[in-house]
Amino acid sequence: MTMRFLGILVLSLALFYYADAQTRGTVRLVRNGVFSHTYSSGIVQIYYSANSSSILSWGNICDDASFGDNEASVICNQLAYNGASTYGRACSTSSFGTDNNATILDEVSCSSSSLLTLQQCSVTTTISSACFLNSNDVFVVCYTTRIWNNPYPGQIRLVGGIHTSYGRLEVYCNGLWGTVCDDSFDPTDAKVVCRQLGYSDSILAHSGAVTAGSTSQPIWLDRVFCSSSYSCLATCESCPAMQYHNCIHSKDVAVACEFDSTETASSNILSTCSTASTSGTTNTTPGIVGLILGVVAVVGTILT
Repeated sequence: MTMRFLGILVLSLALFYYADAQTRGTVRLVRNGVFSHTYSSGIVQIYYSANSSSILSWGNICDDASFGDNEASVICNQLAYNGASTYGRACSTSSFGTDNNATILDEVSCSSSSLLTLQQCSVTTTISSACFLNSNDVFVVCYTTRIWNNPYPGQIRLVGGIHTSYGRLEVYCNGLWGTVCDDSFDPTDAKVVCRQLGYSDSILAHSGAVTAGSTSQPIWLDRVFCSSSYSCLATCESCPAMQYHNCIHSKDVAVACEFDSTETASSNILSTCSTASTSGTTNTTPGIVGLILGVVAVVGTILT
């Protein structure tokens, strides 16, 4: 039994725990203490561990002197919205009620509004006394356009879960969003996916974890093989000219991404993977067939 297969098996079993659950670093928006994945505005909560604790819980972010436009936009980017239109303290509006969760992050500082997640920013879990007040909780109002509204070839997204850190993996190729088959998809491939999205680590969610893609959707990628050094899926698997696979939508892969302080944070920004080189092949099963049609050669792979 190969190590690659063992990795797939172990992380596939872990799926049952993570399906539709939050992972470390997941962010969400709440109103009057209630969460909905449809909210594009609300008080910000993050699933994180408080100072000197290994226990993960939902907590708030303090709106202190370091919090500004960049930080608000990165939160909205992580929620898959196209930046923030405004932000502020909970006490400055009656729109979102009061959130009684403890403050869990302070001194959030992001170097750019194009970063993808808060893990790429500077934060502290040592909370100043002024941030103990619920009135200082951060709220954001995100633009309602999604960051994938004008997609580039090779752009990816996670859909179908209740949080943006988890869902069915989809890739944009040939003008259509399609899925990825779980055949040979392993932790290294999942980590590259999460790195492209701005996270440092992944938990592989096997097929069946979320709703499968529509039967009208193409399955663009099968038998993905990535190097651990890659930061974009397109670097290891290029968009095919057409579908070459023997897969079905019940095997659509899903991935859960998380913050892991022991892993190097992703350096990706919104535009990083839009120009990624594509050195991979559509499928990697043995056997190449070339069909000569007049003077046009169509090269594909034989699936076994």
